[in-house]
Amino acid sequence: MKHLRYRQVALAMMAFAVLAPVAAPAARAETTQPAQQIPVSIAVIDIQQILRDSSAAKSVRAQVDKQKDAYQAQIAQQENALRDTDKKLAEQRATLSADDFAKKQDQLRQQMDQLRQNSEKLKQQLEDAFNAGMGQVSQALAGVLTDIAKQRNLTLILDKRAVPLSANGFDITADALKGLNAKLPSVTIPKPTQ
Repeated sequence: MKHLRYRQVALAMMAFAVLAPVAAPAARAETTQPAQQIPVSIAVIDIQQILRDSSAAKSVRAQVDKQKDAYQAQIAQQENALRDTDKKLAEQRATLSADDFAKKQDQLRQQMDQLRQNSEKLKQQLEDAFNAGMGQVSQALAGVLTDIAKQRNLTLILDKRAVPLSANGFDITADALKGLNAKLPSVTIPKPTQ
């Protein structure tokens, strides 16, 4: 009896699976209006090239590199000072009591930990500044692409990396780069705080 019930359920499911694809389009055809045909006009863009070559993106990278170099020099100077202090402490070990030596060693360790934390904080701030600057570049690029799409009646702009092959006439990278450089020649990023 149980076996017969499972068989009936299985047959009903198979019938539904066979008839559903046939019945669904017919039902949809009765209830929906015919869709309007939208003419498709496509362009491709090399976003990586624009984010590499635009003057604003270059200014972001230059500012981040300059700040990074300055802070690395400052941190290197502080590390050298801590190393010197560590050497002096090692030399004083014989003359200091065990308690005094342990206290000075703890202080030095705390200073090293603080320097490491400051270094990580500066690194994160530089990364955040870079991302904020490149976010401004991306926003400006979106505006430029919107303008180009309106001017050329484009309905779709694809990243060149997603398109294995396209004719040269579809590529709007040069125009987008020119428009972005005109709209956003540079970006000023915030300086990290210590």
